[in-house]
Amino acid sequence: RYNNRTYRIDDIAWDMNPQCTFKCHDGSEIRFMDYYQKQYNLTIRDTEQPLLVNKPKKRLRTRGQQAPQAASEEAEKICLIPELSCMTGLTDDTRSDFRAMKDIAAHTRLTPGDRVTALRKFVERIRSCKEAQAEFDSWGLMIDPDILNVTGRQLKGELILLKSKSVVAGAEADWSRELMKEHMITAVPLQSWVIAFTKKDQRNALEFVKMLQKVGPPMGMEVKEPMVLELKDDRTETFIRSIRDNLTPAVQLVVVVQPTSRDDRYSAIKKLCCVESPVPSQVINGRTIAQSQKLRSITQKIALQVNCKLGGELWALEIPLKNLMVIGIDVYHDKSKGRSVGGFVASVNTSSTRWYSRVCFQLPGQELMDGLCTCFTASLRKYHDVRCENCHVYLSVCMSLCMHVCLPVSVSLSISTY
Repeated sequence: RYNNRTYRIDDIAWDMNPQCTFKCHDGSEIRFMDYYQKQYNLTIRDTEQPLLVNKPKKRLRTRGQQAPQAASEEAEKICLIPELSCMTGLTDDTRSDFRAMKDIAAHTRLTPGDRVTALRKFVERIRSCKEAQAEFDSWGLMIDPDILNVTGRQLKGELILLKSKSVVAGAEADWSRELMKEHMITAVPLQSWVIAFTKKDQRNALEFVKMLQKVGPPMGMEVKEPMVLELKDDRTETFIRSIRDNLTPAVQLVVVVQPTSRDDRYSAIKKLCCVESPVPSQVINGRTIAQSQKLRSITQKIALQVNCKLGGELWALEIPLKNLMVIGIDVYHDKSKGRSVGGFVASVNTSSTRWYSRVCFQLPGQELMDGLCTCFTASLRKYHDVRCENCHVYLSVCMSLCMHVCLPVSVSLSISTY
């Protein structure tokens, strides 16, 4: 409320209050309440309230970002007064309020025309302000009264290929309605699957199953009755034990409806289904399927995700290059375990809807993949097995390595067969 900065609360200092002291930049000590009175003319009423703790990231500390509300240099933390702080963001109740979100969207999701109008009004305000104009004149700068017009090219609507029909994406690039009525390119029948939920989510989970069986067939996806696991509590151990005890080689999918969003439970479920007993899994928040008016659209989107996880193909594009392999590369740095993992994917069919994937481990913080040659060779073998068993392959490789650590390396391959 006094500097308009945003901080993430990492902890609560119960042993501190506004009467505690901290060190200033000049080495002197001052009480929190005296600091705010002197610096911002703010009087703290509750002198016994605990302090909120923000632990800034290392990159922010190295940039020299300091909070005026006193940083404890010893613990490298920023202490905030609750009385002078306010929560930011949207609450779950606000997000579920359709009218409120619609009013917010009117200001955050502006059309290009509205953005141009707002920008022109802003420029006009600057040009009509004598103080601002004098400041620009002192710099030798002038703001043009209108925005720069450039000539652009409007591309044709992309053709989306389904199993027996093709549709144009349209101006909004939205073909979801057509997809819900037509069959996917390859739909995998869901014949043996498990759904786990607590007693609290029983009604919503069973309604979700019925809706999935209803929306699946129009998209070409057959959905059988699942094995229902109703859990006695929402402990992570209960979820894991119940899923592990009912996993068999015949199970195609595990669906988990969790009552609340918890990272530790989600990670434990994914570890079980990805590492210990590999099986496709779908974790759903109970609140997501609790909205009956949105259940159909939500279930349709989940059905698409499930079909992809089972190896199905949703739709394709009309790609001019018929013999093309698209490769994606990225590196993940696990700071907790001190190692880096390189991810590699490559398309293996004409429509780029089926993919070969592989990972390789490397030194901590390393961006370039040592195992790139191994992954690349393996992807070519897979491509050969799928596309051209009795042909020779000529490769023309064009690699663009991005130097920025946040962006993946992009590789495009043009493969000609003869």
